[in-house]
Formats: sequence, C-alpha cells, structure tokens
Amino acid sequence: MGGARPAFTMATPFFAAAIALLHQRCFNDPWSEAAAREILAMPGVFCLIAANGDGDGGENPAGFVICRLAADECEIIAIGVAPKRRRAGIASALLAAAMARARGLGAKNAFLEVAVDNFTAAALYRKQGFAEAGKRPDYYRRRQGRVDALIMAKIL
Repeated sequence: MGGARPAFTMATPFFAAAIALLHQRCFNDPWSEAAAREILAMPGVFCLIAANGDGDGGENPAGFVICRLAADECEIIAIGVAPKRRRAGIASALLAAAMARARGLGAKNAFLEVAVDNFTAAALYRKQGFAEAGKRPDYYRRRQGRVDALIMAKIL
C-alpha cells in the first residue's frame, strides 16, 4: 500500500454477504450471511469496510471492523483483513478510524476480546493503546479444543 490510507465505506446490512465471506476467510468460526446481516442491523452497531482498491464498490472488501456502542462504551465485535491484504496497515487504519468514530459518537472507553493465541492481533491492539483487562476462559473454539480470550480495553 505504500503508506496510502485505504478508503472506508460505512457498511449497511446490504454488505452482509461480503462481510460474511471475508469473515469466513479470516476466522475459524465464521458468520453466515444471515448472522452478519443481523449484527449489522443491531442498534448501536456501525461497520467500516476498507475498499479493495479494485473499483468493486465494497462488494469485495479488503477489511472490515464492526463496533457496537452502548452508553459511553464501544465494543469492537470483529475486525478482519483479507489474508492477501494483511501487513499493509489496513487493520491499523480500520481500528484508528473506528475509534475516532466511536469518540465522535460519545464513547469514552473501548474494549474487545482477542484469542490468547492470536499474537499478531494482540500486538496490533497494544500498539493502538489497548491493555489487558481480564480473561474469558475457553472463549474461542479451535480444532484442537478451546482457548481463552484476553479482554483488552482502552480509554478513548
């Protein structure tokens, strides 16, 4: 990407199929299109998608971040980047844009869960100012069993 900031689109339930497909490529326990549509339609939820840069109008996003606002807190529900687009700063840019939007909507704190074995994501969150605030035992499913989630939080 050469340092260029990706273009973001505010996703609506219309983007559910594209987000579900990308979620399937990014995670072990993927969402269906119906689940993605349901999440996108929930009160307080916003989703930013990073354009792939190929003029597809967001139908094949390079990445996405979905957040839910409640009172003065922002929960990062999911963030994912297409495997071929990783290591290009897309996740960092998505996270920064989402936190700026959350602040603009009145959020004072943000939190998320990340699998203890997802070292790359945890490092990204730490780099963006998140710190460990707790653990959820056996939170994520893996082929070999279950792993704990780190709860990470940040003051916005």
